Amino acid sequence: MTLDRDQIARRKRVTVHQSGDHIHEEHVVQNVNLEYREAVYKVTQFIWLLFGGLEALIGIRVILLLIGANAANGFTAFVYQLSELFLWPFRNIVANPAFQNYVLEITSLIAMIVYPLIGWAIVRLIWVIFYRTPTSQVTTYDRETHQ
Repeated sequence: MTLDRDQIARRKRVTVHQSGDHIHEEHVVQNVNLEYREAVYKVTQFIWLLFGGLEALIGIRVILLLIGANAANGFTAFVYQLSELFLWPFRNIVANPAFQNYVLEITSLIAMIVYPLIGWAIVRLIWVIFYRTPTSQVTTYDRETHQ
């Protein structure tokens, strides 16, 4: 599906009311690009889905570290390795308090604040660049018929 900025779907509705010698005509032209707006909406929802998945992954990591989960376990190792890819920019910002195997990874909590802000900024940027509001133009004509 290609979206051309110059393609605008136009709908015209004409309403005519006659009362005796008086005719009232109303022309409503709507410029609606619903398919375009729906595509932009779907893209933004997909971005939120990706960032939501990232939040969940980091949240699971925080919980696993907090309860001292066994790092040799396959699931735990998978979560640690996958989330490490997204957490490296936040390493060494602050010290993470630990007691034996239990770690409160504050850097992950910081990432859980930063990544939704990045997601929000991307979605807002997409809406600012690509969103077009539907517009309408109403023209009315009143005339008297003389017989």
